[in-house]
Amino acid sequence: MGGGEEANTDVVESAAPLATVAYAVTLPGGTIHSVSLSSDGTVLELREGVEKLHQVPPACFLKLFQDGQLLLDKDPLAGVDATQPVFGAVSQDTSVQALLQASGKYWGYTDIVKGMVKDEIDPHMFCSPCMPTILQVLEDMGGQAPEMTNLRKGAKDGTLEFTGAEGDLILPSLDASPILVAAGVDAFTQVTLIIEVNSDAYNRGLGVVLEASPLLDSTVDEAGLPSYIYNGYGVDQEGKKQNAIKFHPGMSGGQLRIEGIAGWGNSSIGFTPANWSECANKYHTLELTLGADGRNEMCIKGTNEGEVWRKPWTRQLTDGRHIPAVYAWLDMGSESQPLQIGSIRMRVQVP
Repeated sequence: MGGGEEANTDVVESAAPLATVAYAVTLPGGTIHSVSLSSDGTVLELREGVEKLHQVPPACFLKLFQDGQLLLDKDPLAGVDATQPVFGAVSQDTSVQALLQASGKYWGYTDIVKGMVKDEIDPHMFCSPCMPTILQVLEDMGGQAPEMTNLRKGAKDGTLEFTGAEGDLILPSLDASPILVAAGVDAFTQVTLIIEVNSDAYNRGLGVVLEASPLLDSTVDEAGLPSYIYNGYGVDQEGKKQNAIKFHPGMSGGQLRIEGIAGWGNSSIGFTPANWSECANKYHTLELTLGADGRNEMCIKGTNEGEVWRKPWTRQLTDGRHIPAVYAWLDMGSESQPLQIGSIRMRVQVP
């Protein structure tokens, strides 16, 4: 080009087109639908793609699962592994029920589990701060405060009141992998769930229900669908592995029992646990230690110094990775004398 200026050889490259990924979704009955989408989309596009191929009855909607977790419409497809099975189930759940079923993957829980602090005395023990209430979690996930019939905010921040007769989820089953990776181990030996509860309700068993993660159940049906896609969020549903820990504030001896396999009937705990009003709105503390080997311990601590009672039971409720879910429970429910729920914390012990 002679002695003139050199030609500008810079080339503006156009963005490479994103690859199309095929997602295979298995439905009840064994039908498999394949939907091809760009991986920069959302689960909503996958769900709508399946619905074009599979008719969903009126007033129902299609739920998609992978690895035991419900996939929400706004979740990025980049987080869905196309090489692993995706399962679908048609349900009549409300939006709140769907959020409850997906709440175990809430980012705040992941951050808390990952950031658990090593105990100053026992280097094998890691402790969490107080968990957010399930109402806070649902509001963060859904963008607005949820409407729950029997669960509401308590008088103090971070507390709840429960009035229902059928149980409500207050802590979903959590994956302990973040702290296990940080600790350099494959599994914990035991986890302790620490839950504060009390009530003025008399002669009504109250406390919590523990539920093992559905991922502990490897049962599949004839079409190869895992059992967890049929498990909604509620107490006493068929196929769920649950124990209910109940006691009676204000009743002589507290009459604590564990319902479910390996539990026991009403037993004196050696002191009378004061009810909510008698102790000026203090909580009793349930410390429920669950071993990966199936050996567990129930411990209750009263509102007064020295009020402690514990007893073991044996049932496999954790595999050393999946922490059981917790539900609030109040026999027959009570609008005027609700179950008061304080903080929920946990301790994880590693080898």
